[in-house]
Order: sequence, then structure tokens, then C-alpha cells
Amino acid sequence: MTHVDVTIVLVAFSTACTIMMIGLGFLAFPGRAAAIWSSGFAVAMLSCYLLVAADQIDSSLVRAAAHGPILCASGFIWVGLRARRGREPIMLIPTITVFSVLTVALGLTAETDVYGLVFRVAFAVGAVVSGLAVSELVRLRRPELEMSLPLLVASVGFVGLALLVGIDGIIRWVNRQGGQTEADMSGLYALNELVALLYLVCALVTLLYLARRGSQSADPQQTPDFSTIARDRLARARAADDRWWSLLDIRLDDPGELLEASSGRAFQRVTTRFANDIRDVMPPEADLHAVSRTQVLVLLPRPDTAVRGLMSQLLERIGTFTDQQAVPVRLSASIGVAAAPLADWDLDRLRAAASDAAAHAQVSGGDRWERAVFAP
Repeated sequence: MTHVDVTIVLVAFSTACTIMMIGLGFLAFPGRAAAIWSSGFAVAMLSCYLLVAADQIDSSLVRAAAHGPILCASGFIWVGLRARRGREPIMLIPTITVFSVLTVALGLTAETDVYGLVFRVAFAVGAVVSGLAVSELVRLRRPELEMSLPLLVASVGFVGLALLVGIDGIIRWVNRQGGQTEADMSGLYALNELVALLYLVCALVTLLYLARRGSQSADPQQTPDFSTIARDRLARARAADDRWWSLLDIRLDDPGELLEASSGRAFQRVTTRFANDIRDVMPPEADLHAVSRTQVLVLLPRPDTAVRGLMSQLLERIGTFTDQQAVPVRLSASIGVAAAPLADWDLDRLRAAASDAAAHAQVSGGDRWERAVFAP
């Protein structure tokens, strides 16, 4: 396959990936991260079209500059992952600025011996942001981490390829082989474009999944540092022998089926109502933590009879059908409840026990609560 053939295939793939990311990702599940990732695919697509145009007009300047935007796309992936995790600043403007400068530098040095050095620097910067994207990917929750493996492997491969390109440059410098113009490096382009093909496909699989999962960060109305606050409350409760503390693991039943039966926006309205129902029912002194859009933990300082009453009230509220409901089905939830004294006021044991009880409630048909059982 010739270089031109590879470029044409890359154009087709980048166009298809951009359409799918925008249509199935951003438009169906609008959000800041999805918008950034869609922009990244659009930038990569623009780069591919510039490569085709450069071949048609035989312009080394356009061909050289076209490699900047496609490297910038890796930066958009990292920025989008930061946005999804709720990190501030997300570094969007610095990323665009750096790669814009590199794009201009690539174009201006295309016919000089400095181009080889500039290209390797740009490639190294792209590898750095890919490495940063890897650091964001490994922070994902377990189900999301499993689906991120395609992009994770592709990003690590990109870093490895950048190391090889850098080593090649060092060897040339040691052997005093002189600089390289854009024309001198044309042999690398076919390989780079094949790598770009693989990277685009892997990125589409992972980012489309993450975009449809929604934001990773918790609801900003929820407790910002649940683990620290909960551990402190439980430690003081233990010291005072305060036995009226429980941890609730509340899960929306059948989220996968609800997602398939609705649009992305409708599902977001369902999960928003789920979170609001919990917030409205639970007393002000309860600590809430959104594990995901369909799972919330509640640390509740109430006696056992009051906890049962609140759980019954919550299940009834979630299951109440309204005319304004986003999905025309009766919603339900499953709750696992673990009493703090039975876990020796240990948050990790409470979470594990409540999680098992909630899972058992869902397996048993949902729309119920189950009490955690602790081994003697």
C-alpha cells in the first residue's frame, strides 16, 4: 500500500470516527468532555484532509504543518479526561497554544534541515500528553478502566513509538548525518499514518463509551470528600459509643435497560430525578456521595426504626410514576443497609457489606432493601 493509499484510508477513518463521536457521543450525551473529544476528532480529520491536499498540490509546507493538528488530537483526549474527572484547570487553552506553535514551526521549517528536530520535538510533546492521558485513564473506576484498555494500550504504544523516533534522531546526530527536511522524512509517514489509524479506532471505542457514561465527578451538591468526612464521623461515633449510624448503598434498578430504552438526555433526566429523590428524602445531617449516576452512598445518623422508615419512603418516592417522567416505565431502586456497630465503625467494611446487600436486593428482584449480614 502506497503512502497516498494510506492517507486516503486515514481520511475515511477519521471522517467516520468524527461523525460517530459527534452523533453518538456529544449530541446524544452532551457534556464538556464529549465536546472536547469531538473537537479532537474534528481536528484529526482536518489534519488528514490537509495531508490529501498537500499530496494534490505537492506542497511540503502544507504536508509538514498537517502533522501538528493530528498530534494535537492526543492533547484533546487528555484535556477531555481531565474535564470529565472535574479537574481544574482542564488545560485546554495551553494545549491549543502549544500545538498551534508547533504546527506553525513545522510548516515554517519544512524545507530546512531543522525540520527533523522540530518534528521530533512535536512528536515528543504528543507522547507526553498521551502519557498524561494514561495517568488519567488508570484513575477510572473498574468497569470504565476495563473499557479504556484500547485507548490505554494505544497511548502507551504512542509513547513507545515516540521513544523510537527520538532514539533515531539521537543516532543520526551522533553519526553526524546532518539535518532532515520534510522530504527526507517521507519514509516515516506511512508508518505514522498506520499508527494514527489504530489510535483513532481505539480512541473512538473508549471515548464513546466514556461519553455515554457521563461525568466521572460526583454531583457538586454532594459531600466533596465523603471518605474523609465519613471516617471522621464514624471515629467520633465509636469513641462516644453512638450506635445509631448506618451506611446505605442505594442503586437504581436496571440502568442498562433504562439506557437502551431511552435517549441519552432522557436517561440523564432519570438519573437526575433519582439523585434529587434521595436528596429530598434524606435528612440534612446525612452525608451523600454519588459513586455514579445510578449509585449513591448515604451515611445516616438515625436509629434503626427511623432508617427503615426513610428507606420505605425513598422506595415509594422513586417508584411513583409521573406524567413528566422521562422514561415511561416505573422506576425502582435497591438498597443495602449496614449498621456501623456491626462493622466496628469501619468505613471500608461498611461499604463492602452495604454493597453486597444492595447487590443481593437487585438479584432478588429489586425495589427493596436488604440488611447486611456480617460474619461472626
